[in-house]
Amino acid sequence: MIRIRPIVFIISGKTGSGKTTFLDQLVKRLQKQSLTVSGFLAKRSGIEDNRQGYEIHLLDTGKTIPLASREPVKDWIRISNFYFNPEAISRGEKILHDPEILNKDLIVIDEIGIFEMEGKIWADSVSHLVSNPDTLMIWVVRDTLLKKVIDKWNLQYPVIIDIQKVSIRQAEKRILSVF
Repeated sequence: MIRIRPIVFIISGKTGSGKTTFLDQLVKRLQKQSLTVSGFLAKRSGIEDNRQGYEIHLLDTGKTIPLASREPVKDWIRISNFYFNPEAISRGEKILHDPEILNKDLIVIDEIGIFEMEGKIWADSVSHLVSNPDTLMIWVVRDTLLKKVIDKWNLQYPVIIDIQKVSIRQAEKRILSVF
């Protein structure tokens, strides 16, 4: 079977519903099945001191880099109510533009959100990957942006995995079915 568009699995749910936790567990299961996975997770940080922020967790290396903060951070880029670490954005873009990523079984992008819809953060990298017809990806997209994201990147047949309706095991089976 020849794929003419990338297959995109979209992990979706409400804000704060556990999409990243679901994806983290799913990725670990897929890696146990010997799939090679690249990309990153955006995990919440600083919750215990009421300063919401995010860290980017790089799947290839296991390294974690501060990504965003609601509090001002010197030399970080302000976008809306967040300050973004330019080093983390650069590292994420480098991963997503590395030609070697196309040799991986799956590419993970957590999260494609409002900033990407505005052409910021990972938007160019996502467009680059979508242009490759053999790319298999897993994206995290909150439920309220699902249709907009699908339309923006002209996804023909995305597989939506609603974490309220689909178990991690069911998601794993669905993804493995394309290999």
